[in-house]
Amino acid sequence: MSVIATNRCQLPGCSRPAFVDPITQVAHQFCGRTHAAQALSRQGRELPAPHGICHVCRLPECSEPVYYDEETDRVHEYCCKSHADEALQRGLRMVSNKTRQGHEDPFHRCSLAGCSAPRFVDPHTGHEHPYCGRTHAKLAAQRGQEAVAMSDAPLVSTVWRGRLGEPPYTISVLTNQHPRYQGIKDQFIASWAVHGPKPTVKRVMQIRNPLPIFARYQDYQSAGPAAGPGLQEARRFHGTGMRCQFGIDPNQRPCEDPDCAVCSITARAFSLAHAGGGPNAALMPAGLRYGRGLYFSRTASKSNDYARQSERILADGRHRIMFLCKVCVGRTHHTTQDRLDQAAVDQIIGSRSADSITGLTIADGGALHYEENVVYHESAAIPSYLIIYRLND
Repeated sequence: MSVIATNRCQLPGCSRPAFVDPITQVAHQFCGRTHAAQALSRQGRELPAPHGICHVCRLPECSEPVYYDEETDRVHEYCCKSHADEALQRGLRMVSNKTRQGHEDPFHRCSLAGCSAPRFVDPHTGHEHPYCGRTHAKLAAQRGQEAVAMSDAPLVSTVWRGRLGEPPYTISVLTNQHPRYQGIKDQFIASWAVHGPKPTVKRVMQIRNPLPIFARYQDYQSAGPAAGPGLQEARRFHGTGMRCQFGIDPNQRPCEDPDCAVCSITARAFSLAHAGGGPNAALMPAGLRYGRGLYFSRTASKSNDYARQSERILADGRHRIMFLCKVCVGRTHHTTQDRLDQAAVDQIIGSRSADSITGLTIADGGALHYEENVVYHESAAIPSYLIIYRLND
């Protein structure tokens, strides 16, 4: 325990803020007891039971340690139920919504992920707040979560704020009641083309791009490829690596590591500066197949090859994350060759006869096992969804 703010949780891979006790203002090294226990466990140590000034009974006249339920690892605010009741009678704490969890209309549930208690309604003004109480409002802010709009409550379980310092954007965890959830899941499973068991989709997250990024994409559609005939927009997969556990850990917000490809793409879309580099450079020893561009596939299992460095091992198996993107392919040049050098690509795209290149499969007279789509302008693609899945091989 420290009285100096550590800003971020000290567990490697976690970017959440370190916990600051709202009463004592003591700053801890970790975001919560779970990550503190994990960090100590790596050192061969165990997390002790609650102790110190942060864990003294909240009743002003009492200096006894708080009650700690060792079986559930729940730390209470008072030393016993009688002191908790006395604090309630004296107006020192509010009536808990916990006893009402799971019994309310989904449109009026607390916005904190995992809480199903009803939202707090101010008895004086009638105003309904997004959370069940101040504790969950503060916890949501610490986790980087936004309030779920009441109209979206049955369709969205969590809304994450984007990276600090970036243009505003959000990432929403869709429930299976969302009208787009099943279609995304079906496209992912249907396009898994390798033999063996299909993966299990764990969750789907919708990306609301920063306004400048989305506007740039719309401008590209209207000013460029839209002038020519043919397919204008397609939904394509893109696999890459990441440094954190965003998406795989349902409680982790997007990280701010500039080298985390998943969180960087979510914040700023795609960058040609990273074409041929980044976490998957080792998978391309002969260089980029069709020159310096942004690569996508209609086949999820193909993009899975490039999602290897997003893999995290959890108790139930290997989990990875993958983008489903909007790609403005415009007028595409179909090639039967398995590779084109940069000069050939520059000639095709520079002549303005095509906006993208599509590598055809062997079944379609080409040389590839799985079709690849390559665009050559950063404005031609935006990330729309993140799919978190478990491999079952």
